Amino acid sequence: PGRHGIVTTAFEHPATEECCRLLERAGHPVRRVAPRPDGRVAADDVITSLDDTTALVTLIHAQNEIGTLQPVAEIARAARARGVRVHADAAQSLGKVPVDVAALGVDLLTVAGHKVYAPKGIGALYIRHDIALPPLLAGAGQEHGRRPGTENVAFMVGLGAACRIAAARLEQDAARTRVLAAGLLARLREAVPGLVLVGDPEQRLPNTLNVLFPDVSGRLLLEACPGVLASTGSACHAGSEAPSAVLLALGLAPEAALGAVRLSL
Repeated sequence: PGRHGIVTTAFEHPATEECCRLLERAGHPVRRVAPRPDGRVAADDVITSLDDTTALVTLIHAQNEIGTLQPVAEIARAARARGVRVHADAAQSLGKVPVDVAALGVDLLTVAGHKVYAPKGIGALYIRHDIALPPLLAGAGQEHGRRPGTENVAFMVGLGAACRIAAARLEQDAARTRVLAAGLLARLREAVPGLVLVGDPEQRLPNTLNVLFPDVSGRLLLEACPGVLASTGSACHAGSEAPSAVLLALGLAPEAALGAVRLSL
């Protein structure tokens, strides 16, 4: 009773941010915790945002544009001790770093299959056994009453197979991409004086770099490099001329943020 508020971060994926905006319009207070300049939220900042009205903390495990890892486990321990449920968006981290609901201590966790080469359009939601959620839609009782409609068995099998392969190759792939990313960053820094890596250099995904090219538009730079498959932000905002909201949340000036390029290996 009385718990209806949400605490999240100021640089969530649109899938989370748009849901928070919808709930906000429905009367649920939403507090957005700003990240530090290193691309990570401080656990203390999130924890001090909790109060007696907070029902849920929802945060991204690995920031999708810059690759920084967030202190989910530390936040979850403190939040759950206060009776607050915790959801983690692990879409970006699945298959790149260990994703263990027990180690993270979360109540709910979402993953997206296409991030590990499963078919597009399949995902999974982990729900702790003691949580009862209403169905997404009215209908029959498929998927334990969560989502009515005939199950897409082929896609489910594809997701399961992809996750098994990703888990078996996790350490090998992470080590390989970490070396490749370090080499790419070193060569970029050698070629481009003043190049800046966005986010903590250590607490990050092994395969993701977000770099700022000084005094140049990232969009125009990529247009001049047709053989390079990269982006200036998330795929959801491909084609946008505006600076990344994620980079602005880090405190970057708009003109600096326009020089960003995201590289994934």
